[in-house]
Amino acid sequence: MSENQATKGIAWRKWLTLIIVATAGGLMTKLPYLRETYMEPLQLATGATKTQLGLIMSAYGIINFICYFPGGILADKFSAKSLIAFSCFGTGLIGLWYYTMPGFTGLVIIHGLFAITTVFTFWAAMVKSINNLGGPEEQGRLFGFLEGGRGLIGTVAAFGSVAVFAMAPDDVGGMKNAILYYSIALIICGVLVMLFLQSNKPVQAGAKAENPLNMRDFMQVAKMPRVWLCGLLAMCNYSALIFHGYVTGYLSEAFEISNTVVANLSVVRTYFLMMVGAFAAGLIADKMGSRIRFMQYAYVGMAVFASLYVLIPTGAKAVPLIVANFIVYGLCLYSIKALYFSTIDELLISKRLAGTASGVISLLTYAPEIFLYTVSGQMVDKYAGTDTPLAGYIHCFIWMAVLSVIGFVCAIVLRRLNAKAIERLKAEGRTVEV
Repeated sequence: MSENQATKGIAWRKWLTLIIVATAGGLMTKLPYLRETYMEPLQLATGATKTQLGLIMSAYGIINFICYFPGGILADKFSAKSLIAFSCFGTGLIGLWYYTMPGFTGLVIIHGLFAITTVFTFWAAMVKSINNLGGPEEQGRLFGFLEGGRGLIGTVAAFGSVAVFAMAPDDVGGMKNAILYYSIALIICGVLVMLFLQSNKPVQAGAKAENPLNMRDFMQVAKMPRVWLCGLLAMCNYSALIFHGYVTGYLSEAFEISNTVVANLSVVRTYFLMMVGAFAAGLIADKMGSRIRFMQYAYVGMAVFASLYVLIPTGAKAVPLIVANFIVYGLCLYSIKALYFSTIDELLISKRLAGTASGVISLLTYAPEIFLYTVSGQMVDKYAGTDTPLAGYIHCFIWMAVLSVIGFVCAIVLRRLNAKAIERLKAEGRTVEV
């Protein structure tokens, strides 16, 4: 085989891996988050109250939080292919149980198992499989494509679920159709993973190798301040994303925008801006040579446009201005979200420990899911029906700006700490395996 053919073969394999992993990532959380799309039908089909559905999601979020770090260690110990395949098959099979619509206790157990298959065995394995596809200079593109691809697959899959939902004679049947649809799709994805993904088995402790993995390696990563700071950097963005979820209500109440237009803007925010922001961020960040520096500048954009939400006067005349702000802020927000894990190589973390690093970063990043949805909801509800009904939204926007400033500071500190680490390695005449 010629060198040119070999290069093409590697490139083809890389793109195939990206597509399959992005497909798995786009489908993986659809079943546990069904309430986001089908709140009323899901309540009718399961017989659960809204409070019970909330408790189920809280249980899922808490177990997720517990699973992030050990899931990272797991990804460094076992083949990403095996873990991703297990996650696809496992989530799909649990979905078949979900299809039977068990009682409340069964739903809690199902979502607890979903936490195992969508986070413990999947999340860090997904990150590591993408990290292994290239060097530090292309991590932005790789993770930008992953996040954009997940958004695209998620969009297509969501429309497909709506189509099969509509085939049923009633909402209960439609809900079961949607669950069966996602379950089968995940099982098919698991087959694709088994057929086409390469097995990159990590070095195991006790294996005949110069540097076998051991608990000391994992804890060394866990004790690195730069890894935790990277998690804080991402947490600021994810927290702002939660607060930004209330912007659609604000557009409706403050600018007299119809519910149909607001719904369309919500789709644009959730899917289109996610895809465009992710793809653009990956390319630009790699061109800049630093994913952290790109995030630093994007946080400036987030701070500016979050502040404009507060400053733009309300009323129908300002609709073009607020929609433009909505789009630009969304691009800044989702461009950072795409790059959470593209920083691992830049932090000088060995690729064999990328799973552990992603576990630490995820632990901090997604911790706000446990409490911030409730806090932000109470913040908005507090002023509903008062003389200042928009005050809760304004507080959300102020927090978005504050979080952006904190994220900006984190990026500056992280870049400086990273520069010192590089200088120290050079002074010692050492290099890091990435």
